[in-house]
Amino acid sequence: MIKARKHASTPLMRRSCRVYLNDLNKGKAKILCEFLRLCHDVIQYFIDLFWQRRDFSASLADLETVHKGRDSFKITTRLAQALAKQAKECVRSAHSHKRHKPQLRHHTVTLYYHFVKIEPFKGRGFDLAVCLIGSGAPRITIPIHSTKLINRRLAEGWKHSQTLRLGRDGKRLWIDLIFEKPRPKPKEAGNIVGMDSNYKNGFIFSDEKMVGQDIYPRVKSFFKRQKHTHAEIKSRVGCALKQVDFSGIKALCIEDLRYVKHGKSGTFSRALNRRLSHWLYAYVVDWLSRCCEEEGVRLERKSPAYTSQYCRICHRWDRRSRVGDEFLCVHCGYSEHADLNAAKNLALLGVAGVYGLRSLQNPKPCSASQSFG
Repeated sequence: MIKARKHASTPLMRRSCRVYLNDLNKGKAKILCEFLRLCHDVIQYFIDLFWQRRDFSASLADLETVHKGRDSFKITTRLAQALAKQAKECVRSAHSHKRHKPQLRHHTVTLYYHFVKIEPFKGRGFDLAVCLIGSGAPRITIPIHSTKLINRRLAEGWKHSQTLRLGRDGKRLWIDLIFEKPRPKPKEAGNIVGMDSNYKNGFIFSDEKMVGQDIYPRVKSFFKRQKHTHAEIKSRVGCALKQVDFSGIKALCIEDLRYVKHGKSGTFSRALNRRLSHWLYAYVVDWLSRCCEEEGVRLERKSPAYTSQYCRICHRWDRRSRVGDEFLCVHCGYSEHADLNAAKNLALLGVAGVYGLRSLQNPKPCSASQSFG
């Protein structure tokens, strides 16, 4: 019998802060590496078992399966149940995205309150103590230093969760501390703003605010596509988005670019592909979703089709209306920056409450000789 879970009456936001265990002594580091290796093998064992059974449900593993893993690896029932739960999540996620059987490459484990306790460090030199309290985990205390991000989270009212993640990145051990905070209610007052994301012109909003225009010149200066170039652009994107003021916004409408690269293989040159790889729209959406959640702003994805070619004045679209970065309607003569016009059309979709321009009531399309573009 599976016990019913008690859900919080107020939805919670969760954020993680990673701390590398650079000051951990060799003895404790060796114990943690052996524990992570064991957890990795057990999770992969359960993944193979569930995948073979075609068990993609969200329910917890049955006790017979848990005991089978417990007896095979000589671990406790509680640890086997926790690792089976993580394996279930991996299998279910891979199946829902139509992927092959997951193969764990990294040594990572999620430890719940049964295995860990976080408390202030009793002594000097460290700020927090992560105590592994058994139930299958090794009984050791891991001292850690508080970081600027952790201090900022605590100052903003975030609380330590009873769960954390422990992992290894190469030879470096790390801990992800989980912070929780009640989710604010969505704003009822404010403006609906559209945002056009362009790898060349940065981020343009329908209220005519523009940020991130210095990113593309920097991308053009890169000779190769390397890890440090993506890290630099990610930092620049974060700095640019921090300039956005969400105080007067109740809904932010962005382009749905999840499938923007589908079917584009071999279309562009190597130089253009290198520049497009620095267009971190997935990172931008993730950053905006977290920020909007904290600010109580609704984040809505809209279809990007024809947004830069649609005229809000005469309600027509034509591919001839856009030339480069300029929009000039061939029907009524209305002119504007193409990306700004796209941002305003995204805001229009948010006001109308529809996904794409084709869903607008009573559109006035071009004639048969005028294509949509």
